Amino acid sequence: MIIKINRNGIYQTYEINNIEDRTTILEVLEQIKNYQDPSLSFRAQCRASICGTCGLKVNNQTVLACKTKVKDLAVNDEIVIEPLSNMPVIKDLVVDHDEFLNKLKKAKAWLIPKEPLEKVYPEDLATYDRETDCILCGICYSVCPAFTNDKDFGGPINFVKIFRFWKDKNDTLNDERIQIAAENNITSCIHCKYCTFSCPKQIPVEGDILQLEFYGKQKGIIKKQEDFGFNFGFGF
Repeated sequence: MIIKINRNGIYQTYEINNIEDRTTILEVLEQIKNYQDPSLSFRAQCRASICGTCGLKVNNQTVLACKTKVKDLAVNDEIVIEPLSNMPVIKDLVVDHDEFLNKLKKAKAWLIPKEPLEKVYPEDLATYDRETDCILCGICYSVCPAFTNDKDFGGPINFVKIFRFWKDKNDTLNDERIQIAAENNITSCIHCKYCTFSCPKQIPVEGDILQLEFYGKQKGIIKKQEDFGFNFGFGF
């Protein structure tokens, strides 16, 4: 198996012969680092699709390295591994998460609890259960084309978190969450659904954005856009 890795703009080639059906991208990277090139840099931690640190691109698909099998993505016995987009590269496959983490702070992406807390029933949890699976991997952020036209766009990950706490009856902010979504330029979303298609936890990201935006416009919290031009930096 030929493994090509984008290392700061230069594609370096490695060859590994013992690829099995169960071999993951992460195992390949570790084998290269341990036995061929100790200078290779990448992120990994839990190996169980929980920590979200091992996100990267493999043959132009955004994946978690620890859960993705090499043979599932290989083309002609070759894979190309690259760092995530929309974030500065620190070294090799390691990208800088500071920008999207700072945007999460702006979005107040945490519970601000009521006193006292109300009981939460299964039907309550069902309204935001999928969103609680978000592992902050940054994959949705990396595939979002809206940043081409709006660098201040909060990003899909922000709106997943805003949606999750907006739906939680134990959060004190209630519709203030919608105002926060407006301040994060939610209307810059172009609804391409790349975030939904790429999410390793199958969270309906674009659907959450639609709900927030629709509700906000109905309540007059989010201003309705009059310009319906399609000057977007992507194509279908």
